[in-house]
Amino acid sequence: MNLARAASGLFSEGIRAAEDLLRDVYRLDVAKALDPLDTRDFLVIVQRLGRALSGVARDAEAQAMRRALATLDVDWPNLTERSRDRILHAARHVLEGAQDHVLPRLEQIFEVESKHVVADSRRAAVRRFGLRVAADTTRTDERIARFIRTSESNFVRDAYGRRHEAFSQRARDIVASGVERGLGRAQITEELSSQLAAVAGRPASYWEVVATSFANRGRTYTQLAAFDEAGIERFRFDSVLDQATSLVCRFLHGREFSVARARQRFEDIEQAADPEAITDLQPWVQVGADDAGNQVLFYKRAGRRHVVAQVDESAVGHADKVGRFSRAMGTDQLEAAGVSVPPLHGRCRSTITVVEEG
Repeated sequence: MNLARAASGLFSEGIRAAEDLLRDVYRLDVAKALDPLDTRDFLVIVQRLGRALSGVARDAEAQAMRRALATLDVDWPNLTERSRDRILHAARHVLEGAQDHVLPRLEQIFEVESKHVVADSRRAAVRRFGLRVAADTTRTDERIARFIRTSESNFVRDAYGRRHEAFSQRARDIVASGVERGLGRAQITEELSSQLAAVAGRPASYWEVVATSFANRGRTYTQLAAFDEAGIERFRFDSVLDQATSLVCRFLHGREFSVARARQRFEDIEQAADPEAITDLQPWVQVGADDAGNQVLFYKRAGRRHVVAQVDESAVGHADKVGRFSRAMGTDQLEAAGVSVPPLHGRCRSTITVVEEG
C-alpha cells in the first residue's frame, strides 16, 4: 500500500508539473477533474457550488422581499391590531412563495453535483489510499448521492421555515416600537426595509455554508463506503490545521474511529426523513461557555447541551497546533454521539484518512 501511495504521489506531481508547463509556458489552459480530497480543489468545488446556489436563489428572493416590503408599506399608526396581523401574514405569505421558485432549482443542482462529488471522491480515495476496490461508482455510492441530495434539500427547506417565522416576529417588534415612539408610516417603512433585509435575505455566506456541508458530507460518506469495501477497519479524522481551523476540528484532529460504526450512523441518518432527526444523529458542534464560565465544545440534543470537551488552551489563529483540552469525551462517546466524521460545523474542511493495520 505504501508503494502504491508513493506511485500515486509521483503521478500527481507529474500531472501538476505538466499542467504548470502548459499553462505558464505555452499559455494553454488544461481542464482537469477536481479532487475532493485535495484541499485546494475542495475549496474550488465549494466556491462553484455556492455561486450556483446563490445564483438560482438571488432573483426569486429579491423579488419576494420587494413584494413583502410593498405589502408592509401602509399607515401603521392608524391600523387596528387585527389589520396589522393580517398585513404581516400577507407579507410572510409572499416570502413563503419564494421557496416554490427556489427549491426546485436548488434540487436540480444537488441532483447533478451529488453524483459528481460522490464519483470524484471515490476515484480520489481509491487512488490516494491504494484501495483494492473499483474506482467506478457503485450502487452504494448512488444511494449515498441520493441521500445527500435529499438531506441537503431538507436542510435548506427547514432553514426557509425558520426564516419566515423570524421575519414575522421581527416585523412585529419593529412596528410596535415605531408606533410606541410615534413614528409615521414612512419612518416605520424605512426601519422595516433597513432592518429586515438581513433577516429575509440570503447572503452569499449562507450558501457557502450549505455548499461546504454538501460537498464535505458527500466526500466523507463516499470515503467510508470505499474503506468498508476495502476491508479498512479504522479511519483517522484529519484537519487542515491552518490559522482558520476551528476549535472542534483541532480537538478531533488525529483521533481514530471505527469505519463500521460510522457507516452504521450513515445508515441511521439515511432512514431519518425528518431534518431534526438528522440533526440529532449527526449534530454540529458549537463553542460556548459552561455554568462556571469555561469555554467548551458542545452539541445540542433535544434542547439539552452535551459537553464534548473543555478548551484549556485555544490554538485558533496558529498553524500546525491543536491546543489543549480537558473533560473530553472518549472515542466510544464521540461515536455514540455522532461526532466522529466531518462536517461538524459550517465551512468544515476536514476529511478522513486510512489507518493502516499493524
